[in-house]
Amino acid sequence: MMLATIPARTALHGEAHPVLGAVDNSTEAVERVLPGLRRWPLSETVLSGIFKDLEQVLGEQFLPGKAEVDVLLCRTRGALMQLVAAVPDFIVRSGPIDDVIERARHLVSTAPADDLIGPRVLLRRMALTVVDLLDEMRPIP
Repeated sequence: MMLATIPARTALHGEAHPVLGAVDNSTEAVERVLPGLRRWPLSETVLSGIFKDLEQVLGEQFLPGKAEVDVLLCRTRGALMQLVAAVPDFIVRSGPIDDVIERARHLVSTAPADDLIGPRVLLRRMALTVVDLLDEMRPIP
């Protein structure tokens, strides 16, 4: 089996590469290619699960038991951590996104209260923060 070799010297500043041809490193080329390199870091399956949980948690008729709240807290905490980790791949962090990231980090590290209401409130706050992060990460038309 023969493997392709990579030339020791790569083409720069418009020089012709032996295989790829001329290299275009202009600002226009970078602006054209960069959005294609910024892929959504979460799979469709993960996003589908996040939206399903959000629909359940933020629904009008949501009155979960303790066991259901515990499961949803775990999943929503995981979603927050994944989204916070993905933010640098999407946008230059400045302005309102910093506040949302700090709120997410605070909520992820917050332990739910031992009563019945506290975990439900924490779960809803986490869900609303997930919505805010998704909103900040949405593609700009």
